[in-house]
Amino acid sequence: MARRHRNGYRFTEKTHSKRGVAALFLSIISIGILVAAVVSSFDSRGNGSMYLGSAGVTSMLVGICALVLAVKSLGEENSFKLFPYLSTLCSFLITGIWVALYVIGFLA
Repeated sequence: MARRHRNGYRFTEKTHSKRGVAALFLSIISIGILVAAVVSSFDSRGNGSMYLGSAGVTSMLVGICALVLAVKSLGEENSFKLFPYLSTLCSFLITGIWVALYVIGFLA
């Protein structure tokens, strides 16, 4: 079935990956929590509360879930690959940053 597109007809059944969009949304949430945690930690001069630490752990878990969703979305057939690739990149970077922060925290 042809769908009307801005420049004419589009002869494809491809759609945007719902898993890819969800993974991108989760990784953006994790990035926002990271920024908020860093700003809050600087404001308290490194003496953050346990709520700040639990927000960080939760955000790291959200990043890991986003990474799993993003990798699963790469294997979807008949879908555009913009959101799966973008979400894989973002979630991989944010998960790597969180893991590096915790490894540095344990070693310091």
